[in-house]
Amino acid sequence: MYDTSPCLVLTYAQDETVEVVEIGYSGGGGEEVYFDGVQLTFRFLDDVVADLAAKGHRYEPIDIGFRFEPGFAIFSMASLGAWDLDPAAADDDPRLVCEGVSVAPYDYFRTPTDEEIEAYIRSREGSA
Repeated sequence: MYDTSPCLVLTYAQDETVEVVEIGYSGGGGEEVYFDGVQLTFRFLDDVVADLAAKGHRYEPIDIGFRFEPGFAIFSMASLGAWDLDPAAADDDPRLVCEGVSVAPYDYFRTPTDEEIEAYIRSREGSA
């Protein structure tokens, strides 16, 4: 983790190459993440998806957000609420705020198959 604004987190593979780069939101007028002229972080997730889709970027939903063809995902951990962007939002407003961007190959963000999960668990049990 690097103490930058916005926050930068690098995850390394076993061979010490960078596997994924994560960039968090800044909020409060700080620097945010942009792609193809679209502000990604510290905006409503659905608005970001709509803007990127309008520019022709293919996407798919993932567990906490959306992955995009160029090799990144946008996500919300639901630590921010709609009221953080819209002071008039009700307490139960379901809109999610994009809290970060992960950059990695497109397939990195796909959901693993049951077989891949089982193989991973077996490999971890063998190394313990």
